[in-house]
Amino acid sequence: MPTESPFTANHFINRELSWLAFNERVLEEAARPGLPVLERAKFLAITASNLDEFYMVRVGGLQLLRDQGLRGKDISGLTVTQQLDQIKERTTTFIQRQYAILNEQVVPELRDHGIRRLNAWELTPLQRTLLHDYFMEHIHPVLSPIEIDPKKLPSLPALNLVLLCLVTSEGNEDRQVMFVLPANLPRHIAVADAEAGQHAYLNLEDLLEAFLNLFFTGEQVKGTARFRLSRNSDIAVDDKAALDLASEMEDILDARRLGATIRVEIEKGAPRALERTIRALAAQKSAHVFTIPGELDLRAYFAISGLSGFDELKVRPWESQSSTAIEPGESLFTAIRRKDILLHHPYESFDPVVQLLEEAASDPDVVAIKQILYRTAKNSRLISALIKAAEAGKHVTVLVELKARFDEARNLERAEDLLAVGAQIIYGVRGLKTHAKICLIMRREAGHMLRYMHFGTGNYNEATAKLYTDISYLTCRPDYGSDASTFFNTVTGRSRFQHFEKLSMAPFGLRERLLTMIASEADRAKQGEPAEITLKMNSLEDREMIEALYAASQAGVSIRLNIRGLCCLKPGIKGISENIRVVSIIDRYLEHARIFCFRQGGSPVVFIASADFMNRNLSKRVELLIPIDDGAARKRLISILETFFTDNVQARVLGPDGHYTPVPQESNKLIRAQEVFAKEAAKRAKQHSQTPDTLVPHLPKVEG
Repeated sequence: MPTESPFTANHFINRELSWLAFNERVLEEAARPGLPVLERAKFLAITASNLDEFYMVRVGGLQLLRDQGLRGKDISGLTVTQQLDQIKERTTTFIQRQYAILNEQVVPELRDHGIRRLNAWELTPLQRTLLHDYFMEHIHPVLSPIEIDPKKLPSLPALNLVLLCLVTSEGNEDRQVMFVLPANLPRHIAVADAEAGQHAYLNLEDLLEAFLNLFFTGEQVKGTARFRLSRNSDIAVDDKAALDLASEMEDILDARRLGATIRVEIEKGAPRALERTIRALAAQKSAHVFTIPGELDLRAYFAISGLSGFDELKVRPWESQSSTAIEPGESLFTAIRRKDILLHHPYESFDPVVQLLEEAASDPDVVAIKQILYRTAKNSRLISALIKAAEAGKHVTVLVELKARFDEARNLERAEDLLAVGAQIIYGVRGLKTHAKICLIMRREAGHMLRYMHFGTGNYNEATAKLYTDISYLTCRPDYGSDASTFFNTVTGRSRFQHFEKLSMAPFGLRERLLTMIASEADRAKQGEPAEITLKMNSLEDREMIEALYAASQAGVSIRLNIRGLCCLKPGIKGISENIRVVSIIDRYLEHARIFCFRQGGSPVVFIASADFMNRNLSKRVELLIPIDDGAARKRLISILETFFTDNVQARVLGPDGHYTPVPQESNKLIRAQEVFAKEAAKRAKQHSQTPDTLVPHLPKVEG
């Protein structure tokens, strides 16, 4: 029988509240005075996008559990209803802070620098004429006014802005009409005749209001209200029972668009009559309703932050460098045969990973390519390379994860493109999401078949590889190659799980290997040896892993955790976790790499992984844990980990109360981890470029 846990609800932080704390740390960047204003605008957009997804997935799931009558509690002791109540309270405070930053700091500073959102009454006669012509050509033909029938309320798509109007006819009869603003229309319309070096614009909803009379000839618009609905997207396909997963996934996408309403955002100033209609349109009394003190949908500030011509209002870019392990023009196969290659993205370019696939696609000696695709870029060179390889007659096998949330439609399209050229496509693994990051290339060399591999912590996505920090590991080690082949046989052929020589795979042993490593450090500490665990990940939620870390702390193991997002572990509890320190870093790039280091008596064991310490990663997904045997790569990963714990600029430290505070600056030297990595990559690249290709001797000068 399982033993009762010595740890109580007081030893854990609620997952949802911890995630909200993460988004609050992102919001701190939008308020940072030293950050250029367009960068701050970008962070505002990030917080809005984050909150949208949080409500659609996490809050949607909680509301579903409440509707089903679930009475259980989470690891922190909160019921579903208590969680929803605290989420609403915390979100209300967050929104007030979000819009205070927008309205009192960001917008005034943007206006001071010539980036101005205009009101209709500010337009000159010429500007109004030009906008009228634009509206009639590009907007008016697209929009469709929908009259509200109280007996048969229409369904509204999620996340679209909606303008609701109260219209009075000549006979003084009131009716309500709404406009759903399509997502494919531009949110910002540039206003011509602005001063040189300035950018003036009108929001789409403002433009529509300015010309509403064109839809209501002979009638009067007495009032308007702007709102937006969020719907439950925590809808999963039952792939164990699905006969055609692709068709089932298309049904799920349709269902998601019209799922239960979980959040209603109403712009401040809406007439009461229209607000009542909005609540009725939501058709869900339990939905969280927020009055928004400003323009809706701050994701639109992504476009503002990317405006051209305002470089002085943006951060100075850190250039992505070429890896010094690869000579210019050198074959990737040659470089990998010479030595294992570790890449730290985006400080080092993701291009070698792309180039490896492109080279493999055209190389006559390459026989087969096998790859996992979880999320991909819109116009992916990687997909193009796989298509080219299949067209060239190579055996291409691609596992496309159709259950990658919010990327399902794109992945369906990519899978169809690959199928059309003869690639062998697998739609994930039944009952699990496949989240592992691996590519295996089989190449004939000197009469033998050699395996080349890429293992990563991030997705095969060229776009996010420029924004997320991740690790890539390129190798042709035979034992890794054998494991890689076994892995693909397992996930594509319904083979029984087989023991790996090097790798560990979830849900068959990855958790157990990590628990063994943690327990090993605890045993060393009990014997009086120095024992240390250093872990970097995105999220820590799994109760079994947290309890193992608590037990290791109690044994005397020094534990350092670098966790970007949510963390359900409480550090600093006397007798429980006083040997655990948790640091979070929010900076220019999204920290995404998973790196795990165990001291092991002074001979450190280091892993990279696709998995966080989340129950879903360890028990409900196909993940990989990769030990790094190459000495130079292992040493570099340890150095990367150490740098995170010297950061005293962007780092926040977690207290036992669940709150994060800035790391104290105990010295005059300011250390910012991401800046350190950028400078180190630039320094390596510069030194490498200065290394002469040939040795030129100095000859004596000949007189006469």
